Amino acid sequence: LMYYFISVIMISMLPTGEPVIERSITGPFPSKSDCILYNNLIENITNQTPTSYIIEAECKKEVKGKAV
Repeated sequence: LMYYFISVIMISMLPTGEPVIERSITGPFPSKSDCILYNNLIENITNQTPTSYIIEAECKKEVKGKAV
């Protein structure tokens, strides 16, 4: 069973301030704990960047080739 980190992050681009929405799926991770560690890393980076905001971030398990 593999896990995937699915995220939607909004980043305000300088100098215009126009927001960009970045959607990504990262993985597979061999365990949920590995996925959660990656999630924490992304949250830490985002928290240190005042122009970015996490809209969605979660670890999902793969079932029959699809993250659910």
